Amino acid sequence: MNKKRCHTLLPLVQLLPTVATAAAVLFALSRTVPVLAAVPEKLKTVVEQPVEAASSEAEEETLPKLPYADGVYVGSSRGYGGAVRVQVTMENGSITEVEILDASHETKQFLRRAKRLLTTVVETQSWEVDAVSEATYTSRGILGAVQNALTGEVVNNPLPPQPKPAAPLVVEEFTAPSIYLDGIYTAEAMGFEGQITVQVTVAEDKITDITILSAEDEEEYLSRAKQVIPAILEGQSPNVDTVSGATYSSTGILNAVKLALAKAAVAPAEETAPEQTASEETAEETAPSEAAKLGETPVTAPTVEVVQPEEESAVPVWLKEVWQQLFPADAPASSEPASSEEVLPTSEPALPPEETGIESETEGAAE
Repeated sequence: MNKKRCHTLLPLVQLLPTVATAAAVLFALSRTVPVLAAVPEKLKTVVEQPVEAASSEAEEETLPKLPYADGVYVGSSRGYGGAVRVQVTMENGSITEVEILDASHETKQFLRRAKRLLTTVVETQSWEVDAVSEATYTSRGILGAVQNALTGEVVNNPLPPQPKPAAPLVVEEFTAPSIYLDGIYTAEAMGFEGQITVQVTVAEDKITDITILSAEDEEEYLSRAKQVIPAILEGQSPNVDTVSGATYSSTGILNAVKLALAKAAVAPAEETAPEQTASEETAEETAPSEAAKLGETPVTAPTVEVVQPEEESAVPVWLKEVWQQLFPADAPASSEPASSEEVLPTSEPALPPEETGIESETEGAAE
């Protein structure tokens, strides 16, 4: 019997620690439930307080009170290609808006990137921020303009590196022809960075249209240079002034138009035909003088050489003396002298007939 009781009480003894543990847990749980219920609220309070403090501190950092009166201010500063002008609006000591008024000298793609700074300046309430990568000079122009607008200080940003033209500046000479041949003509000339190709249309001896087919220059400068096209059409001549600020590009357009119009000009052979005719007539007029130099006698202007005889009056005086010796003064005037062969003494030689004939021909010719 004793053994049976021992075996029966043994399981109960083994369960006593477990029962005691469960009773202790139930006793403690009744007291801990209210405490656990309050834990979430305490944790929420602890978490929310630092967040609210951090947000208030961030608000104070991002929205400082600037020492500038409310109003709208305008300032400018040097960018990449020229001055950049901005407008800054102040309200309650804060920058509320930044707007670009003029940035026409900046390259469009770089300006598009630099415009991100407008939001950055408002968020940081300062112009002392980093420039946008790959748009450094345009960014400096915007930030310097904001500083100039609010403080009035002149901001001298560093000059960007100046690009060099691809070739020296050359101006083509052009003389308008007497007439143009109708048609469409194409030519190219060097601009700032490369070739500019134009197409010129001529109709009824007038320049009716000019189109730029291709160009290697930047669009900013090319758009300014295109101002020469209306001037050419209005004056019907490419001899017009270049555009300031786009000298190379506008010169390239003008040179290309000049070369195209040179193709439309009347052929040089047709224009010089009258000059060739005049030169042929001049050659015909000078032909006789050249023939005269070769020893040929001109037919239209013959000349007679007059030879003055030596001692022209000696022979008549001699004959007179001989006549007076043979025939005294009292001889009848009507008597005629005989032939020279009869009256001359034999001691006096008679004049040769050839010499007498020469003298008579010479005197007749001289008269």
